[in-house]
Amino acid sequence: MRLLMDPVEEIKSRLPIEELVGQYRQLTKKGRNFVCLCPFHNDTHPSMVVSPDKGIAFCFACNTGGDIFSFYQSIEGVDFRQAIKDLAERTGVELPQALPVAKESKDEKERLRSCLEEALTFFRGQLTKSEKAKLYLHDRKIPAEQIEQFALGYAPDSFSATYEHLLKAGFSKSEIIKAGLGVQKDLKEGKIYDRFRNRLIFPIHDARGQLAGFGGRTLGEDDAKYINSSEGPLYNKSEILYGLHHAKEALREKKTVLMVEGYFDVLACHRVGIANVVAVSGTALTEKHVRMIKRSCETVTLCLDQDRAGKDAAERAFYLCNAAGLLVQSVRIPQKDPDEAANTAPELLRQLLTDGGVPYIVHVMEELREKGISSVAEKRDALRRLLPLINAVPSAVEQGGYVAEAALLLGTTETALREDMRSAEAPVKEPDAVPERQASEGAKVFSCAEIALGLFLLYPQHRLLLDQLIEPIDGFAAALYAALREIPADQKDVAVHALNLSDTDRERASILLLYCEQHEFGRWSDALALREIRNNCAHANQQLLKQKQREITQKLVQARSEGKRAEEENLSNQYYQLLKLAKISMEGIR
Repeated sequence: MRLLMDPVEEIKSRLPIEELVGQYRQLTKKGRNFVCLCPFHNDTHPSMVVSPDKGIAFCFACNTGGDIFSFYQSIEGVDFRQAIKDLAERTGVELPQALPVAKESKDEKERLRSCLEEALTFFRGQLTKSEKAKLYLHDRKIPAEQIEQFALGYAPDSFSATYEHLLKAGFSKSEIIKAGLGVQKDLKEGKIYDRFRNRLIFPIHDARGQLAGFGGRTLGEDDAKYINSSEGPLYNKSEILYGLHHAKEALREKKTVLMVEGYFDVLACHRVGIANVVAVSGTALTEKHVRMIKRSCETVTLCLDQDRAGKDAAERAFYLCNAAGLLVQSVRIPQKDPDEAANTAPELLRQLLTDGGVPYIVHVMEELREKGISSVAEKRDALRRLLPLINAVPSAVEQGGYVAEAALLLGTTETALREDMRSAEAPVKEPDAVPERQASEGAKVFSCAEIALGLFLLYPQHRLLLDQLIEPIDGFAAALYAALREIPADQKDVAVHALNLSDTDRERASILLLYCEQHEFGRWSDALALREIRNNCAHANQQLLKQKQREITQKLVQARSEGKRAEEENLSNQYYQLLKLAKISMEGIR
């Protein structure tokens, strides 16, 4: 009788990663690996590395990829369940009735989602009891039907009310932290306090409409007006667009998405009958957001705040969306944002949003014209802003129209303007990084802690130096740190497949090793490896301690404002301990 293989592993054995990627891109052999143009961003030279040995395809330019399932999910826009069905059909693997679930433990993800749902029930119940929160929503002109539609809630003004409620509901300390609802309060005692306190709560859903996290708007005097759930297995801010699941039907119908800046702006647009609206959630627009939009839309209409930050965000959105082949429009409204416009001039807002605005570059020219362009300095500033925008337009016909309009605006000829455009096309090349420093600079893809742990995988003879790295708090780094700790001291070789890691973390560890391989960290001398390990451990410790200092500073300010002397003294002591640790860790940085 043939032993039944796990279907995930059987599909992997029948479909090499290079064969799958080769169906979408032309592969070129490079040493032990292959390279190709990345299908996930506007790549001009081969950025994706395909490793047959590791079963990984990953682009370190846009930080996208993984094993065959992750790659297929990203390129086809499906979830793991659909990916395994599709790839099983391609490879002829017979699936059991009960399909394997996503690489992140199904039980864990279901528990975390249940934890979020229990928290949402708690927050919604608290809203009905809070006169302050209800008055705030009334003042913001949020009607009862929108409170229900968007499931708004309230996190009470307490350090532990939500945490204690979730504990009583049967969730563990670890689950509450991983769900992004609790924060570790003290390095030594391990106390937990509520992430959301005295805040109006906005549930945040993923593209499938499943609860992924929360956003919170303070109803007090907190420095941070808005905060979001921490990154975790369910919430990834670079893949979340607030309001997307409410907008899906309208997006498919109109093929246009309206992009606004905040939660209240999304609600405002719905109030005036505009449903094809989304907002980024706790971050700037990313390439992943743009890929999500492109699945159902051809046009992006920007209606962001009129301040400097809003204008910078609009420009970034233009470059990302334009590179993906999306048409980018812009709507100007007289008010600060759609929320204010919906409350003061709802009919005007509805009309402006329905009309769809003007092309973004035309919008920029209108702004410049109103500002006035007469002096040499003003013309230089206008050129600096316009030329990169026009150069980014791929269509020669469309670009020609903008050139003619810009020349008229600037009082020059099209020929002179095109000469300036050619000069602006060649960006100044940044100097190459010094090879010995590449490990630390890898923090753009991996944190210093993760790089240090990757070096321990490459140089297991130095594992005793693991004591020099402060234990990471959560995420992949914490899991890999714990797995390395479990390896017997006398074991010489360390293989990723043998580490006690979840499938998701094991995949991430393989990507980390591929990164190290691409940067030739494994070819270092033993002395250089030792130095880089110590250097990255020290940098990682510094980053962790600075994060803790910021957290304690916020608590200190709150304790002082509330007159809690004992708590203030305790936090002050913790802060000075961290300062001492930070000074010690600095000594490890060369």
